[in-house]
Amino acid sequence: MIKVDGIILVISCQKHLNTRLKEFKLPQDYYGNWKVIYVIGDLFLDCDYKLEGNFMTIKCEDSYIHLLKKVVMSLKYLYEIFDIKEGVLRTGDDLIFNENILCSFLTMTKEYKNNEEITEIDYMGKSFTGRSLLSQDISELDLKKTMIDTYMVNYYNDEHPEDLDNPLHNLKGIDLSKYVKRPQTPINPSGVLYYISNKSCKILINHLNSINYDIFHYDEKTDSYPYTIEDCAVSYILYLHKISFIHFENMYSDNCINVNCIACHTNKYR
Repeated sequence: MIKVDGIILVISCQKHLNTRLKEFKLPQDYYGNWKVIYVIGDLFLDCDYKLEGNFMTIKCEDSYIHLLKKVVMSLKYLYEIFDIKEGVLRTGDDLIFNENILCSFLTMTKEYKNNEEITEIDYMGKSFTGRSLLSQDISELDLKKTMIDTYMVNYYNDEHPEDLDNPLHNLKGIDLSKYVKRPQTPINPSGVLYYISNKSCKILINHLNSINYDIFHYDEKTDSYPYTIEDCAVSYILYLHKISFIHFENMYSDNCINVNCIACHTNKYR
């Protein structure tokens, strides 16, 4: 196995191969001993995955609604290939990175001990609330709260109806309106960019294994469908296992003038 400190996991899809993946590609393959890996899905791949250089294709749907499946399958295979010392920085394909701050952050993940309540970092990102959520504050009552979220229905019906017929997305005949009820996690960090430790990665892998990587799986605990929106699902699964979330304001910014952030999120301007 290849020993690395961590993985910078850039999640993309086939329709962005010649656009975002070229325009926002990180110029280096390693930052310190953190390996950069780019991932897309191909439902018709003749093997579980293939890794060519730092480009990985995995056998799964290449759709937005299957993003959780793509991310966690990527983690599963990366742990088969690499001996990962710390964890994974999960990123999107539409980020402009400040490489100096990125390198500082990768060092900081193992040194962030200035809060006496925090003994280790297992989940870190940027929350719209501007708050962290420590494990002792995660209640069973909070985890049972649900909401109706039509984000994915609107995404497909109003913005990308062509994706419903794309065979790589495997959505033909599926009524997405049946899956709009999901857990209302108490604090939900953005999926644009977040860090998960080895411990958190293995929790996610084991959980998705237990539901056969079915993002339409019905969850009896909440009487809902927790897995159709990736960042919400990651939070739900990790909070179930009492993993603390640490808010980091400079994780990313939608304002590219901000030079203190790890990355600028460009999606709003494209």
